[in-house]
Amino acid sequence: MKTASTDNPRSGITKAARHLLERGGISALSMRSIAKHLGVSAMMPYKHFPSKDHILMELRLEAFQRLTTHMRRAQAEAQTPTGALVAVSQAYVEFALKAPNDYRLMFDAWEFENYAQISADFGDSISREADSWHVNLDAVTAFAEAENLAIDCNFAAHWLWSSLHGMVQLHLSRKLAFGMEIQPLEQIFSEKIPTSIRAFSQK
Repeated sequence: MKTASTDNPRSGITKAARHLLERGGISALSMRSIAKHLGVSAMMPYKHFPSKDHILMELRLEAFQRLTTHMRRAQAEAQTPTGALVAVSQAYVEFALKAPNDYRLMFDAWEFENYAQISADFGDSISREADSWHVNLDAVTAFAEAENLAIDCNFAAHWLWSSLHGMVQLHLSRKLAFGMEIQPLEQIFSEKIPTSIRAFSQK
């Protein structure tokens, strides 16, 4: 059990919520469980967050920022546009596998009781959710320019984004059939990404 910081109780609440999320998923999170973890009264978290949903959104935006940072680092360390395209995609999958509960929170809007209201309350900060998508788009665009491909980069980036998400979601929901593991799928998929993007120029 941790004690809430008197200097920055909001940060202490967020850290406690992140701890509970990482270990037990979204179902483990409640204002009461957060308060219990911190060793404070059940009403204390409400002094800093209007609802559990506001804490979930705070965690969600933090997770998107970590994903974006991970993808940007992979992109920056690559030696070529082709390498960056593959590395960014691999970083996406790697993040999801290392932080599955964060990933579920990031992409399941239905976890919020009133997503529209939460989005309105957080305002422009919601735009941080799109930063990782833009890294993906940048990688596709740089690859297409390097290869002189006449393609719709936005469409190709959406194909790649949705393909990565679908593979991860099937893995996390245990829907990969016949005992298939995600690692060999991800390896083959990564190898085929450049060829698949090139194919868009033939459409």
